[in-house]
Amino acid sequence: MSDFFNRIIGLFLVFILLVIAPLIIQSLSRDLTIKRSILNEMTNFVDKVTDTGHISELDKTDFYVGCSSYGAVVDIKIKRYMRIVNPDGNGSTYCTYVLTDKITDWDQGDIIEVDVQAIDHTTAQKLAVYFNKVSTPKLDFQLAGMIR
Repeated sequence: MSDFFNRIIGLFLVFILLVIAPLIIQSLSRDLTIKRSILNEMTNFVDKVTDTGHISELDKTDFYVGCSSYGAVVDIKIKRYMRIVNPDGNGSTYCTYVLTDKITDWDQGDIIEVDVQAIDHTTAQKLAVYFNKVSTPKLDFQLAGMIR
């Protein structure tokens, strides 16, 4: 009788090791590739804006399409913090930064911040919740740079 139970347990382990484990490993690998690719898109976009000081509609569209083309459904926000130089009353000045909606032309010293947040969970996160009952956070990246 114990031989029958051992065979059932062995078949169950074979199923897990030959079907479920490769599925989880492949989805985790794809998830890491998606994260790395989106972070590379963000880095290239921020570098381009900090170097040129200008964003065209084509640049924004290319960035949105580039981030969305890797398979993750993401929400992208581009923020501009405009530098304002204020006198302090003692003959010197200090800088403050104000969030503004105008993001086409940038001045030297302005700060660009790009936020990319996932709207839905990836396949690896769904599998982790289903099999391991572990909830992992969604994709959430912020990257900033100062205009030169």
